Amino acid sequence: MAPELSSNWKKLQEKLKAPQPTKSAPISQEAAFKQAISKKSISSETLKRKAEESQQQQISNPSKKPKRQKSQTQSQPSQKPTEEKMGGNVQSKPTTSSSPNSTLPSLHLWADEQGISSESLAEAYNLGLRSTSSSSSHIPLLSTLPPAIPNAGLTLPGQSSSSSSSSSTSSTPSNKNGLPLPTDLPSSLTLSNGLTLDTSTTTDLALILQATKSNTLGKYLSIDCEMVGTGPSGVTSVLARCSIVDFHGHQIYDSYVRPTAFVTDWRTHVSGISKRHMASARSFESVQATVAALLKGRILVGHDVKHDLEVLGFEHPHRDIRDTAKYSGFRKYGHGPKPSLRVLAKEVLGIEIHQGQHSSVEDARVAMLLFRKEKHGFDMENSNRYEEGQAKKGGNGGGGGGKKKKGKK
Repeated sequence: MAPELSSNWKKLQEKLKAPQPTKSAPISQEAAFKQAISKKSISSETLKRKAEESQQQQISNPSKKPKRQKSQTQSQPSQKPTEEKMGGNVQSKPTTSSSPNSTLPSLHLWADEQGISSESLAEAYNLGLRSTSSSSSHIPLLSTLPPAIPNAGLTLPGQSSSSSSSSSTSSTPSNKNGLPLPTDLPSSLTLSNGLTLDTSTTTDLALILQATKSNTLGKYLSIDCEMVGTGPSGVTSVLARCSIVDFHGHQIYDSYVRPTAFVTDWRTHVSGISKRHMASARSFESVQATVAALLKGRILVGHDVKHDLEVLGFEHPHRDIRDTAKYSGFRKYGHGPKPSLRVLAKEVLGIEIHQGQHSSVEDARVAMLLFRKEKHGFDMENSNRYEEGQAKKGGNGGGGGGKKKKGKK
């Protein structure tokens, strides 16, 4: 005899035997739209008209947003245009796009109209090199420059193409740079040490003076010298070539120099200089006077500059020197106390130099590129060094403090 089922089990069986309700088929979008219309008692024409009106409002006024989004944006603080700093360049990115028909004023055109040089403009706005992750972007800066002209002497920037026209239309004498020369220019110049400079050197000095007054040379010049060996085994270095470029890498001066002593090692495999170059070389006194006039009152850039100044035979204020061999930001690239210019060119600029014989013009350009890339760091390091030195000097020498010795009665 089967056992009797409990009351709960009987109720469950009754629910299972009861007919299941049929599921309704899914409603299409059109049917749902009709149901929504019937519930809200709004006609389809009214809905379409409101949708078209809202679309037209968005097209005519794209800055206008729905009320819900507007309430959210009002609670947030207004965002200013973001600024992006790249190697001294500060570029603003506004949130709203400007009209394509709007024209922006050119800063360089304004500077030309005001008589401001491009180097001064770059200095004022800190326009150094762009700090990018791709080091190959610095290669065009060298490749776009004109090739070096060995032994060209003084080649001041600008007005070189107008030399022929100015000489034909004006009776004022001019030189290869196209700049007018003073009419009372002496044929020779005697220095304080008794040495006499020739006419070409005197002309160069007059042109440098005029370029300094007109501010066409700029504030920064980069130098590099090539030396040859004298004395036993050729270990003593003397000047054989000197090159100077401006802030933008343009060649300002280049000259072979007649050595002041008998050469025992020309070092041609490195310097690229041989005895045949001395036929058109200038005297040491002429090069020394011209270079000293160029560097006077300017910032001198170079790599391990003390060796260049030693063979030139004069000094330059330490405060006005930017030496890429001593910059603290480049020490990590050197295996010894100072990194070489070749290593810095490869690691910092991504370019290869010194593949064969050296070029003093190329080395001066590379030193200037290194300085421009880290110009802010150079200036800060130089300022901190000499401001601290002045503060210490002022603290030690001011006031006349200290105990006074008692005199004998």
